[in-house]
Amino acid sequence: MTMKASVLAIAVAAALTGCNDSNDDQPTKTVSWFFDHRDELQATLKACRDNPGERGNTADCINANEARKKITVQQMKDALK
Repeated sequence: MTMKASVLAIAVAAALTGCNDSNDDQPTKTVSWFFDHRDELQATLKACRDNPGERGNTADCINANEARKKITVQQMKDALK
């Protein structure tokens, strides 16, 4: 029974290893890149919200959220002028 449990654990670990590798072939976009590419920012934020369990802590989601915060601050400053 212990051998079966070990084999099962190894199989599950191996299967899950590739779960977050779907975007590894694309370079991570920076906060300033998202700041300058608002359409892509919105698409990335939507994808992050739609699947936070898998994408929520990826570099692109974190950077997109930081860009969104910077845009919000800029808009608030512009509104006060």
